Amino acid sequence: MVGQALRAGRDWLEPTFAGRVWRQLSELDVFNSSLEFAAVFTLGFIPFLMVLSAGLGSGLAGAVVIRGGFSARAAGDVAMLFAHGRAAPAGLPVLGLVLAVAGGAAISQMLQAWYGKIFHTKIGGWKAMARRVEWVAGVSGFVALQVVIGRTIPPLGGPIAAVSAQFFLAVVFWWWSLHCLLSGQIGWRRLFAAGLATAVCYAGLGVYIVYVMSSSVVSNEAMFGPFGAVFTLVTAEIGLAVALQLGAAIGANIGRGNDPRGHRRGRSRAGARRLGTGRGPAVPARPAHHMRRPDTDD
Repeated sequence: MVGQALRAGRDWLEPTFAGRVWRQLSELDVFNSSLEFAAVFTLGFIPFLMVLSAGLGSGLAGAVVIRGGFSARAAGDVAMLFAHGRAAPAGLPVLGLVLAVAGGAAISQMLQAWYGKIFHTKIGGWKAMARRVEWVAGVSGFVALQVVIGRTIPPLGGPIAAVSAQFFLAVVFWWWSLHCLLSGQIGWRRLFAAGLATAVCYAGLGVYIVYVMSSSVVSNEAMFGPFGAVFTLVTAEIGLAVALQLGAAIGANIGRGNDPRGHRRGRSRAGARRLGTGRGPAVPARPAHHMRRPDTDD
């Protein structure tokens, strides 16, 4: 009885918008892929902050964490993970740059694979690698613009203007990221919904970090020491991976109808031309007698 009810609920949910989004997330194996994303992000980003702190001082590392949405006190606890009293060798900033590039390359490859599955496209070869390099460079510009907005707009326009500018920047960046990593195989108009949905999920994660996770960093650091702060930081990275996959899946399914391949509802382009309603010259319909097979004598 319970099994029949579950099957009935699944059959009812599958053709709906939520069912299609969940099916795509299941194809991505969202939970395991998010853990993998967090591992790569940690191995690439945390060592980069450690080297950055050693080479340029802990103040800059703390500023990077604050731009991630953590409060000043929580950012101080996280930045303490990278603080030490020894002088850094001259080659450490170069090592940090190498680690950042390697981590960015691995993350860009993961995102490209996710987007390819969601939008049913195949990307490979040197073109895919060039797009990943382009995306890593774009991430640097995105982070730099976030820092500029955070420092210049609040004194002039207030926090609302700063938040609006940050959200607009996120929409543009994730919209461009989809087009870049998909190697331009999907049009800009088709990708706008996915970029907007990703920005909304990204902003939702930021709200969660500000109002929930910042206090968790402080309490976990007080209870468990630096390990508690690392645990909370990894949790935020898992949330970022889920937000990116969820936003792309939501945007990809907007306007799809029930077609799992992503085609919109309505007549095909060839059918529209045959009826004279689409682009290009109308194709006259064939007379009925041309459709018959000629009679043959035995």
